[in-house]
Amino acid sequence: MQKLAKMVDKFAGSKGNVGGVQQSWEEIFTDAETILYREIDYRDEASNAIQFAQDFGVGPNGTEISSSTSSSSLDGKVLPSAASWIRTPHVYQDLSTEQVLVMEYVPSIKISNDDELEQAGVTVEDREFLAEMLARAYLRQFCVNKFFSTDPHPGNLGVEVVRDEEGNKSSVRLVFYDFGQACALKDDQAGGILDVIEAIMDMDVDNCVNAFDRMGVLVDTADIDKVKKKVRNNFETGKVKIKKRKMKNRGSTKPEQIKEDAVTSEKESEPSSELSKLDPTSTSNETINDMEIMSYFTLPAEYAFVARAISQMDGVGKGLDSEFDFISAAAPYIVEIKGTEKYLEDAAAKFVSNLVKKSLDWQKNLIRKAGFQPSK
Repeated sequence: MQKLAKMVDKFAGSKGNVGGVQQSWEEIFTDAETILYREIDYRDEASNAIQFAQDFGVGPNGTEISSSTSSSSLDGKVLPSAASWIRTPHVYQDLSTEQVLVMEYVPSIKISNDDELEQAGVTVEDREFLAEMLARAYLRQFCVNKFFSTDPHPGNLGVEVVRDEEGNKSSVRLVFYDFGQACALKDDQAGGILDVIEAIMDMDVDNCVNAFDRMGVLVDTADIDKVKKKVRNNFETGKVKIKKRKMKNRGSTKPEQIKEDAVTSEKESEPSSELSKLDPTSTSNETINDMEIMSYFTLPAEYAFVARAISQMDGVGKGLDSEFDFISAAAPYIVEIKGTEKYLEDAAAKFVSNLVKKSLDWQKNLIRKAGFQPSK
């Protein structure tokens, strides 16, 4: 297969180009090979499972333990245990070998089994809560833990119905299984992902492209102006959109609190038609060569696994809540990722920056109406 990958790189199209992106099939094969051999060694899977549990502060029997120091918000404070909304089997590392993995038995309902979930008393609100916690878990994995499970498909996710002493349902928890495939991120990769999420929330073209640069996905010869035009076009035409959600109680872990405190607008972020009329840089009616834009990007292997995880998570999330999308669901928990002080500091800076930008835009439009070019 490695020889085939080399032949494809050499003879099929331009070398180092996969779907318009600067990447080679041989590099993709090598990364996939590494992941495969890790998956068939249970010592690696045991290590991955232990790290996941420690990052989220989940101990044996689903008890709360202190999260690992690597799971700290951007203000340096260790995040609280997620044991109230996440469960994962405890691994008995001393009993595990390359060929045998010994774990705690944690029964659950398959996350896509609608009939069993209904029979167990899992309500619509519970399902929405589970979908939101799935997004919250991956926001934390991508941006703080810098270590994530690449396979959040229904076979690896369950729902644990927690019952009180009288047998009544008291809460629900996501159960994560199977850590044979996991991936680590570098600091700038994790920070760039968070920057992209915030830029999409704000529909901020400049910050979105700056985030791409921080992530290391833009080639040195990239035409930044063209990349910005493409991002702006995606925002204006609605190719990239989010649902406007504001939560008073950010980081709530109880479904009833989420339902009570959430102020949800069913209206998705509309294509910026009004903005397009006022903004002379609008690209909504401009033809953009997508293949040319793709040639400005290079995708390290880590992002292939990020994309795969988000794609699988999106399918699971929509199965729980038809209105689910990762960024909208994760948005309320950015304050958790950043820490309150850092979040407020960034929000204040963003507010001032927006005021300045609006002032400059107003000046440019005034100069343009007077018959002059603002750039001159």
